[in-house]
Amino acid sequence: MEKTADRALDTVIGMLPARLREAVSEACSCGIAEEIRLRVSKPPQIVTQTGETLLVEHVFTRADARELLEKLCRHSVYAREEELKRGFITVEGGARVGVCGRPVTEDGRILRLTDVSCFNIRITREAVGCAEGVMHYLSEQGRPVSALIAAPPAGGKTTLLRDIARCFSDGIGVKPQKVALADERGELAGCSEGAPSFNVGARTDIMEHVPKAAAMEVFIRTMSPDVMITDEIGGKEDAAALSEAARSGAAVIASAHAASVDELKSRAALSEILASGVFRRVLLLHRNGSMLRISPVRL
Repeated sequence: MEKTADRALDTVIGMLPARLREAVSEACSCGIAEEIRLRVSKPPQIVTQTGETLLVEHVFTRADARELLEKLCRHSVYAREEELKRGFITVEGGARVGVCGRPVTEDGRILRLTDVSCFNIRITREAVGCAEGVMHYLSEQGRPVSALIAAPPAGGKTTLLRDIARCFSDGIGVKPQKVALADERGELAGCSEGAPSFNVGARTDIMEHVPKAAAMEVFIRTMSPDVMITDEIGGKEDAAALSEAARSGAAVIASAHAASVDELKSRAALSEILASGVFRRVLLLHRNGSMLRISPVRL
């Protein structure tokens, strides 16, 4: 687990401007680093599980921002415009970088993002085994059932989904299942040249950087999955795709941003899909430092 996190951290530190690398690396070594936040004209901020550090002797400049963006985009910003306008870039190894800047808009839609000035580099951590205690709740008579996992942002949803994929795929707590991973943001598997950086199981098929609805349609048509897993559903298109996937006979495991069932029901698309009965189970996640508490709830 830590080796994977160390590789992810080394990768992102290696992309930073050379003059900042040593200071950032030293600050990250003082605790379990979760985020590296960089803002033009401000000192770098390192967030760990126990607190934060501001590197007040250093300032992140506009030139630094341009250099970092080029490296994150592998020197092809144009090729990553679709991700940028959605506010993030996923780099090799699964680390997700949130970005803010000046949007170019048309009729209320963001066409592209320019003058990127703020970066939130989230350090991805694998927690092999974290799902094993809930697999009995995600299955009946050894078969998977559809479930929704809810937590606030940075609440552990992706970490848990990743290990659920491993457990279903490798037959831990259930019979081995064919798993389809619709990894729109590239965070679940963290593929590098098609090979996953994280352990998502031996029977798992992966589609990265494709809208969830399109990925699930392909999976249903070509891969006959027993379980489909995807991250961070929200809009009506996602909800419709999940309903269609469930009708195909596959179980669906998905996640959503919410701290409670009431918050889930307050969002129109999620409320509708909950009412439809697609999800047989709901899990709420709460983090306390490095500890992840998983609570099954009734609708």
